[in-house]
Amino acid sequence: MKLKIVFLATAFLGLSAGAAPKSAAVFSSKSGDAYRKLPDARKAGTLFLTMLGNPKVLVPLLADDVPSRNTVDYLFAQLMRRDAETGEYFPMIAEKVEVSKDRKLYTFTIRKEATWEDSTPITAEDAEFTFQTLMNPKVEAASLRSYFEGMKFEKLDIQSFRFSVEKPNVNTLASILDDFLIIQKKQFAQVPDFNKAKGVMEPVTSGPYRLKSFARDQKVELELKKDWWGFKIPEFKNMFNFDSVMLRIISDPALAYEKFLKGDIDILEMNAETFGNKVKGVDRDKFGADAEAKQNVWAKHFMTDAPAPWTYIGWNNKRPVFSSKKTRQALAHLIPYDDILTKVYHGEGVRAVSPFGSRTPNAAPDQAAKAFPFDPKKALQLLKEDGWADLDHSGVLSRMIDGKMVKFEFTIRYNSENPMRSKIAQMVKEQFRKAGVMVNIQALEFNALLDRVDNRDFDAVVLAWGKGMLHSDSKQIWHSKSAENKGSNYVSYSNPEVDRLIEQATTEMDGAKHFKLNQKIGSLIYDDQPYAFIAEVPGFMAGLRREKIKAKKWVMKYDDTAPTWIYSSAP
Repeated sequence: MKLKIVFLATAFLGLSAGAAPKSAAVFSSKSGDAYRKLPDARKAGTLFLTMLGNPKVLVPLLADDVPSRNTVDYLFAQLMRRDAETGEYFPMIAEKVEVSKDRKLYTFTIRKEATWEDSTPITAEDAEFTFQTLMNPKVEAASLRSYFEGMKFEKLDIQSFRFSVEKPNVNTLASILDDFLIIQKKQFAQVPDFNKAKGVMEPVTSGPYRLKSFARDQKVELELKKDWWGFKIPEFKNMFNFDSVMLRIISDPALAYEKFLKGDIDILEMNAETFGNKVKGVDRDKFGADAEAKQNVWAKHFMTDAPAPWTYIGWNNKRPVFSSKKTRQALAHLIPYDDILTKVYHGEGVRAVSPFGSRTPNAAPDQAAKAFPFDPKKALQLLKEDGWADLDHSGVLSRMIDGKMVKFEFTIRYNSENPMRSKIAQMVKEQFRKAGVMVNIQALEFNALLDRVDNRDFDAVVLAWGKGMLHSDSKQIWHSKSAENKGSNYVSYSNPEVDRLIEQATTEMDGAKHFKLNQKIGSLIYDDQPYAFIAEVPGFMAGLRREKIKAKKWVMKYDDTAPTWIYSSAP
């Protein structure tokens, strides 16, 4: 799914969430320290990775799917980069950022060394054009645009620009730093339709890599810019160490795993099914426990403090069968959570009970105790109370809606590349059948599924959100206005009290108060069950080839994916 889709990038405030700061730089002297201390790296060789699907685009404004976003991260530089060890930021394109005392003004100065791959400088004119393009309602960037609503942009000179807001929120700065990736004005200025521009798939880049080739359903090949301007910055001197990165497009996780064992893939992020069945199961003798083991490959579930991705079933609240809260709560009691955690996640996951990450301060301390248990008797009671009954003696429940008898039958869709979601759908189908609810299942290619979601052409979907914010702004997914214009509230959830609390939380700068508000929001959403909250997996699981990949530090505190940028190629 579109992963804040990630569905936008993970964001941690580098500023204190308490009292408003004075106008100053937003990074401390320790920001980026872990990167500056990385040992000298050898820049050589090709790093082989995998992606589950084709990137839809290769420009950041339109990159709302995981393959696109992952590829864009290699191609485009950020204003500042988040330090995954501390949660603060250190400079990248912007050499200086100043924040006014009232947090209404954010002034950026672009470093003179920063250039596009055609050697022209990155300027405030590029930044201005990027903002204008992003805010154009004709540009298909609704989910990203929601984070910049209410912001104004001012170009100060060729190297400086400013964002201003009337009502700053807890993630104003984080949204700019994480998600405002500048595109080149010269490449797109004369294009009549940005969504269909040639440069969307052949961009002029600012990051450490450039696009070398893209063969659909096969690979995306990226080439290192050996003279990249970023290598002059101390934090980046020993990052991005491979001459090229080959992103092999392999939709079948089982095939990707076999290619990893054969040596065709160097780093493989694994889902819980592969990790449980293979690494801890039938292939356990093939894997070492760490990089010093004798085996050629090693794997680990790296536990970190980053908000975890979580899987859910999204009910289309506009469909009559899902319009009632009591019915959705009944469905929550029909889901065999423990069996799913055991049989699908192999003990590597935990119950998801919050839309903000069940292990973060955004979840109420007693939220886990409020989790809907698997309780078919309670489900049947709620369904009966809500008017569902076997009216025609067919074995399938029905209810009179707007004067018509409506059978409780619907289709769950999931992306065909994900067998874990297939298992969840099958397990849910079986339990629902026993209660008189008829479920059909359809697997779709990922982008085809996203099209249905964007167009609200679905009953229910098994998907996941990932890379959430620690100081979470829930407007993108949960505010009723985000259901409009193909926004991320694709289930059309609407609760006026949730809307009110979201608007309050987004402007609350005190960290403790912000978390309290999110706890209230999360509790209300969980009780409403616009989604069935299934499971989340803390940290990440990855396999690595010992003879190819060398590193001084394998993971940082807030990493949520394998940090390929810190690895050195083998000497």
